[in-house]
Amino acid sequence: MKILVTSIVDLRKTAPNRLHHFIKFLSRHHELSAICINDWWKAEQVDTSKYYRDFKKIIDSVDIHYITNRRISPIKQEFLAPILLDLPKDDFDVILNYNTLISGYYVAKKLKLPMIYDLADDLPEMIANSPQIPKFLRFFGKWIGETMLKRTVAISTKVTGISDTLRVNYSIPNGKFEFIPNGVDTELFKKVKSNLKQELGLDNCFVLGYVGVLREWVDLKPVYQAVKDFEDVRVLIVGEEGMLKENKKMVREYGVEDKVIFAGTVPYTDVPKYISAMDVCLIPFKQNAISQSAVPLKLFEYMACEKPVISTRLRGVMEVVGDRILYADTADEYVVWIRDLIDNPDLTGELGRSGREFVIENYDWKSIVEKLGELLIKASGNGELE
Repeated sequence: MKILVTSIVDLRKTAPNRLHHFIKFLSRHHELSAICINDWWKAEQVDTSKYYRDFKKIIDSVDIHYITNRRISPIKQEFLAPILLDLPKDDFDVILNYNTLISGYYVAKKLKLPMIYDLADDLPEMIANSPQIPKFLRFFGKWIGETMLKRTVAISTKVTGISDTLRVNYSIPNGKFEFIPNGVDTELFKKVKSNLKQELGLDNCFVLGYVGVLREWVDLKPVYQAVKDFEDVRVLIVGEEGMLKENKKMVREYGVEDKVIFAGTVPYTDVPKYISAMDVCLIPFKQNAISQSAVPLKLFEYMACEKPVISTRLRGVMEVVGDRILYADTADEYVVWIRDLIDNPDLTGELGRSGREFVIENYDWKSIVEKLGELLIKASGNGELE
């Protein structure tokens, strides 16, 4: 089967995410092409070659078409897709629309193909908070986003999403919605023995860890405030895209420069080694409309590495994992959980072991993408999955 992917992310310049894992498993059975934005803006912030290296062979097997090679913002590329985009000439069976608002809709209408629309984020809210859009245009951008999301849902054969929260937020009919959660490669993400903790000078410390972008929805402020109360607690941050300078400034302002290590961008296959050097892992998001729908991949990657997790109280996360992790929104709550975990190593171990068992049973990418493959084949009318 020939699948055309339309994507809101640049497959070559984005850290391995939900779509990369979709492609990894779908490419074993099907021929894939992709239309995506050209995210030169991101490439100027970080060394994106580190992201791409680990998925290079997989992504190179995909025939990728950029909306444009002009240096305009990714959001403008998406909005101007009907003007800028030259459609591929191949005959496709089905479209997998990953999180786009306009380009996927335009391609589906022009090619008259069945489409599965995958919602991984609350896109209208992301537009309303995007630093790439002038503030006076964000309300209008959000309105366009909501309008196009409704239109795209209307012409889609099925809508897949990471949580029921997204379905409710945008009134997607139950009969059209299919739960396709985020997941984890449990063979790659597991507890790893290494000397990294010692190499980082953390072997005698209790380490709080965060892996991911430092975009506008991430809030490490209460974490920085909390660690001031502990002599031997450190914070290890892996990732730099977004507000790295702002976070370094905040660390200086709170007087915890000696307690926070910024490791920068690391190859994807090294991430389990860094998680394994952490004692507890964090999902410190702001409480807003964007984060409430989020169920980040890092949640499952942390759990697969047998680490306890402290997360902001997010509806999407609580819906998926419930009381299998810990929750904190304030510095005081972080302080309580840090003390409990330091004083109760048995609790740390039990949360870690039960977390890995939970994701192996429910959130392995292989079984998740098998379900997606079946939906794509059914939508295309091509029979059963091989």
